[in-house]
Amino acid sequence: MPPRRWPFLALLAALALPAAPARAETACPDILLGDSLAVGMAPHARALGFTVIAQSGAGIAWLRQQEPRCARRLILVFGTNDLRGMTAAEAEAYPLRIAAVMEGWEAQQAIWATPGCFQDAALERGSAALDAALTRHLRRASDRLRDLPAIHSGRVARCVYPSHDGIHPTGLGYQAWWAGLSQWMERAAVAGLQPASMVR
Repeated sequence: MPPRRWPFLALLAALALPAAPARAETACPDILLGDSLAVGMAPHARALGFTVIAQSGAGIAWLRQQEPRCARRLILVFGTNDLRGMTAAEAEAYPLRIAAVMEGWEAQQAIWATPGCFQDAALERGSAALDAALTRHLRRASDRLRDLPAIHSGRVARCVYPSHDGIHPTGLGYQAWWAGLSQWMERAAVAGLQPASMVR
């Protein structure tokens, strides 16, 4: 029987959120924000100086309750707990809901690592619907998503590391996922940032 697999790189969506020029760059930390997947990723993030704001079971209601703040770099690892039973219409609206919440966060650079590649059939259906919605958003102009200029359909190379429960990766999987996110932020760096410090 083949081993359970976990996404090494989930769907990445670049969030070019407004910068806050009046704030000193050093006053705005790097932030990892998210659900239980972010909890598992936290040791890797903290080792590079990231502030971690994460809670198992977090959904969009939890995200709305978080106080917006400034960030130099923001990694949002989020969406798993909203997937179950997600319809096509709900999936279509979900990126807009995320964008509406994140409008209050002042991040110089941000990416959204969306969930996917689950053994749980209901979660996998929701993930596929969300990926399809993100692909449609990529193909058309959307004023509401003007701060999401690059949405990458990422159901590629996400299932190469084992999972211990079909949802959460093992330690090796988290390490590889974090490395992939770090490399992506390097490639998508905005002017004035030096994200090379993420990969040491």
